[in-house]
Amino acid sequence: MSTAGEHGTRERILAAAEASLGEHGYHGTRLHAIASRVGIRKASLFHYFPSKDDLYGAVVDEGFGAAELTVRRAFDAAGEPFEKLRALIEAYVDMVAAQPQRAKIFVRQSLGDAPDGYAPPSSERLLRLVVDFVADAQRAKVFAAIDPVALVLSVVGMVAFFFTSAPVIAPSWLPHPYDPASVARVKQHVVEVVERCLDSRPRSAIARQPGGEEIREAPTGGSSAGELIASR
Repeated sequence: MSTAGEHGTRERILAAAEASLGEHGYHGTRLHAIASRVGIRKASLFHYFPSKDDLYGAVVDEGFGAAELTVRRAFDAAGEPFEKLRALIEAYVDMVAAQPQRAKIFVRQSLGDAPDGYAPPSSERLLRLVVDFVADAQRAKVFAAIDPVALVLSVVGMVAFFFTSAPVIAPSWLPHPYDPASVARVKQHVVEVVERCLDSRPRSAIARQPGGEEIREAPTGGSSAGELIASR
């Protein structure tokens, strides 16, 4: 088999494994089922991954790699801190919505569904990139002084919950959680929450509608999510 062919088979194995691990968890996943999805024999899997644990680790590593690339792209782009953070949130929502099984794997992992003795990649290193970005903007008096660690973890949990748990808890509310309209609503909601948390302007800078509803101006210009909602 050519090198390109082997790479293609490896990628298909990873995709099938990600789907199975997200659907059934580590302990519920069977290698023969993954091989069947790919269209190869179970024995052929071991040419690419020596064990189920190695396959699991490769899937998780790929997920962390994609997440880190998303973070770095957002922060390396031109723009003010609020613009970069908004771009990161929107890219993160898109990533989770496009690959919900990957998000489910990480949720399951947090509940102990992983190989015995498994040491995952350092998620703290990845989260630290975002926490440090927020903290730097706070020191520059661009973002309000709130706990950056709590904020980052809250956003991660909010988005992951919507696409992994909310469809189970409230299926009638979210019949199509991955359609473009639903994804756009999640982006709008999360961006608005984060911008309200990090808006460093005094309370006097907040406008009020005649009915008493608070509407903040977008920190970097344009229309905020709150303005868009209020205008409907």
